Amino acid sequence: MKEKLGFMPKNSGRRAALIALLIAASALGWIPARFAGAAPIPPEQQNWKWELYGPRVDEILMPVILDYDARLMAFKKGDLDTCFIQPTRVAEVKDDPNIYILTYQTFNLQFLGINCQQYPWNYTAVRKAVAHLIDRDWIIRNIFNGFGVPVETAIPPAFGDWYNPNVPTYPYSRELAKKELLDAGFTYDEKSGKWYDPSGRPLGDIIIQVPPQEQAPWLFQEAQRIAEEGKSIGLPIKIEAIEFQALVSQIYSRTFKSFILYLGWDRVPTLAYELFRTGGSWNFWGISDPELDKLLAEFYFTTNLTKAKEALWKAQEKVAEILPYIPIYSGIANVGFRTDIAGVVLNKPVGGQSYLTTLNVFHIGTPFGGAYRTPLGSDPRTLNPFTAISGDEWAVMNNILETLFIPNPDQVSDNLPWLAKSWTMEEVEMGGSKVTKITFRLNDNVTWQDGVKFTARDVNFTWWFIKINKPTQQYAAVFEKMIKTEVPDDYTITVYVNGTSWTYLYDLNVAIVPAHIWGNESLLKQYGGWEKWDPSKVPHPTKKGLTCLIGTGPFIFADRKPGEYILLRWYPNYWKRHPSKTISLEYSVSATSLYEGEPLQVTVKVKDYTGNPLANATVSIALTKDGSVVKSVAASPAGAGTYTASIDTSGISGDVGISIKASASIAGGTFEKTATASVSVKPAWQKYLPYIAVGAIAAIAAIAAALYAARKKKTKAAEEAAGGQQPSAQ
Repeated sequence: MKEKLGFMPKNSGRRAALIALLIAASALGWIPARFAGAAPIPPEQQNWKWELYGPRVDEILMPVILDYDARLMAFKKGDLDTCFIQPTRVAEVKDDPNIYILTYQTFNLQFLGINCQQYPWNYTAVRKAVAHLIDRDWIIRNIFNGFGVPVETAIPPAFGDWYNPNVPTYPYSRELAKKELLDAGFTYDEKSGKWYDPSGRPLGDIIIQVPPQEQAPWLFQEAQRIAEEGKSIGLPIKIEAIEFQALVSQIYSRTFKSFILYLGWDRVPTLAYELFRTGGSWNFWGISDPELDKLLAEFYFTTNLTKAKEALWKAQEKVAEILPYIPIYSGIANVGFRTDIAGVVLNKPVGGQSYLTTLNVFHIGTPFGGAYRTPLGSDPRTLNPFTAISGDEWAVMNNILETLFIPNPDQVSDNLPWLAKSWTMEEVEMGGSKVTKITFRLNDNVTWQDGVKFTARDVNFTWWFIKINKPTQQYAAVFEKMIKTEVPDDYTITVYVNGTSWTYLYDLNVAIVPAHIWGNESLLKQYGGWEKWDPSKVPHPTKKGLTCLIGTGPFIFADRKPGEYILLRWYPNYWKRHPSKTISLEYSVSATSLYEGEPLQVTVKVKDYTGNPLANATVSIALTKDGSVVKSVAASPAGAGTYTASIDTSGISGDVGISIKASASIAGGTFEKTATASVSVKPAWQKYLPYIAVGAIAAIAAIAAALYAARKKKTKAAEEAAGGQQPSAQ
């Protein structure tokens, strides 16, 4: 994660960001390292293997803290879980036992962006002279404590063989700066110490715009250094401190003068086409050159990567001659984390923090639940994905909206299927012309955060919305050349794009919006139209508690207090919800065997995924016989997440199943857990067998005694009769 101020298009895999340094956003590259004296990286983080499920935390709290000193202080106090550490401030945290630091090599290119239509920046010689006055080594050494790599090319070296190391450069030299001006017809009056342009008029102020010193002290320091260099040769370079969002608005409207920010390239340099071609959606500089346009078209519209790279090499040479922006350095970011934080996922071999950090990050000792606190360096102007331009704004929306695929963290150049589970790309003939046909097959278990099913119609709507409305942040040549789309079923979409280009797949990978919200024309019209409305400020038309800023992502926009914070809460029905993030139940039964008619006592304890008792659960107990429910009751709460039930077993006998079901509402979602047991119910009459047996034995004994007595009596009578008879006389 790198902290930046900036404006940033959202097009995973392709788009880039013009970013200044004050927002938490992805930095590219991983050294992995920590500073001597900093706390060790926790083993839970070192050994973490990323997961495709989540989110583990319940909330993301994003405090808006404009002042860097205040932000760093909040981090040191433990009020934030993470914070970008400015290189000159590393010493303040490196000995803190509660903080560890991850260091990344970045793709981000810091540069001086120039409005080539504004006087005196419209003179190429002025741009080249200022380029010679930038002492990159001094800036990296003194402002960034050595954490940076000097860059003099439009495409940073991190792009490997896309990067041309042989472009014209402008090394630091006051003498060369003066020579550029003099060779172009400028004159210098030694007596007055003033420069005059080729028309003979005094050279006007050369303005560099940066956020105020308290907001971005390092950017302000750089501008000061360049202004001092200009003063040394009489060049009137002035600093204009301007609040970040105001600067963004000027850049967006092309009314800026110049600025020092970052160009946050993504993993493939396709943005070069929009940055430098005539009319490009990211050509803020206002340049137009037919030769450059031809080279950029050769780079973009081919399926031969070797030819694409050759064309981009030549295009870089041309850009270096025109110099619409002056490269300064490629940074190395230091990001601090509290030592109870783990689950930070880094792209490899370069790529900074993966999107999967959103799903994986957690507090050590608490695998689920809690809040992750990450700061915003400016208050988002809008949370409209088609007009948002700052990194702050996308830092929020990246947790809500999703794309068709994301970079694979283990190899950032590879794609990891996301909303799309697979895709194919082929060349076909249409009307005698070559056309690129791309078919995406989508996951069928995804829902929008209002419960509506996500389908191919949402993808289709998003693409055509971009083609028709041409929003700067999303618009690319692929939409300009899109011929038609086909939606044969809910989870398949095919798009046909005129021509062939290796970039089309990446350009189509925009943040997908819900058609049932953005296609509601009356709703958008009510709030000023698609360009003016902020969906996060508009209540959802049917779902109480939601706004119109809904996505398929893991977090829901929950709350905002302007100038203070933005709060996101996890979406319980997220299609990639972690399987262990649910409720649990424990149960006990009073007996495993009983007689018909005796009550069966069942006790159930229900807990949430953090282990806390749930007092709002609904628990039902059912007795089943041969797969059918024969009796069911609702358990009653007994306190502390415990529920009890007594079930009458009258009319039931044999082996009986016990089905226990608990459900509870958490964060607006319903969670269920079931368990089964069994009990043997014996017929009631068997309960009296012991008594019957005793009675029978007693009766038999009585009968036997009676018989014995009768026999004895009979025997005695016979004996008496025999004893009273007299013998006869013979």
